[in-house]
Amino acid sequence: MSEFLKCPICRGKKFSKFWAMSGYRLARCKNCGMIWDFFPPENLQAQYDKRYFINENPKGGYANYFEGMAVNKKTFSNRLKKIEKRFGKGKLLDVGCALGDCLKEAKRLGWEEIEGLEISDYAYKFAKKRGLKVKKGALSNNTYAKNSFDIVLYQDVIEHVIDPVDELKRVYRILKPEGLIYLVTPDVEGLWSKLLGPLWYHYKPVEHVTYFSQGTMKHALKNAGFNNIKTAKTYHILSLGYIMNRLRYYAPNLFDFMLKIVNSTPLINISFKAFTGELEAWGQKSN
Repeated sequence: MSEFLKCPICRGKKFSKFWAMSGYRLARCKNCGMIWDFFPPENLQAQYDKRYFINENPKGGYANYFEGMAVNKKTFSNRLKKIEKRFGKGKLLDVGCALGDCLKEAKRLGWEEIEGLEISDYAYKFAKKRGLKVKKGALSNNTYAKNSFDIVLYQDVIEHVIDPVDELKRVYRILKPEGLIYLVTPDVEGLWSKLLGPLWYHYKPVEHVTYFSQGTMKHALKNAGFNNIKTAKTYHILSLGYIMNRLRYYAPNLFDFMLKIVNSTPLINISFKAFTGELEAWGQKSN
């Protein structure tokens, strides 16, 4: 493993180190406030196999991606409608499209030109079997033409990227003039992070390597060339079952017991908007 001793946003070399949680030390830039894992694993991609999408870890990856599909599409639907209201429908690229749920929802809503990009071989093959137009890999090793897309999505992806500014510059290149990037990522300065401290759910060693606030996200987008930048807190639509599964991280015995009870009732599928400590961000390419 190699140490990353420059801020991934402003490239500053002055930073402090702090213990985010037991055994997990992060760096905070003294210039812009960006937080990152200065000692990330060599091969981040290796973890995104089938076990990432179906596992018993109440914190890492997905407990069971398939069980969450029905409720996930409600979140994707809301986001796509928000984008359409602001920009209209256009040629869309979903980076980190996973099993293709957002692409399927876009198709259902009448988006005609949709593509996905996915680093996980397992997820890529699954999405292809669903009849979706998906490429395998990261943006750094895919040669999309300049000015290819109207909208690029990064939903719970940018926190997995060691050099987010370079990544955002690649997005800027493939966007058409006046095209939009839309991102969702955990907010390290949000309410839940402040309340929970070292127990914050989104501190994920190995998996998450960069931690944004609304301020540092704006800084990153600006450094990549974007304008008309906006950020806000955002929500997911979650089922009661999903929430209880994730709460097992805090009290395994209690929520295992509650899940067993709720699983046998219709309550398991009740869904609602939940502000879980994430932000959304928009940026636009110049004309």
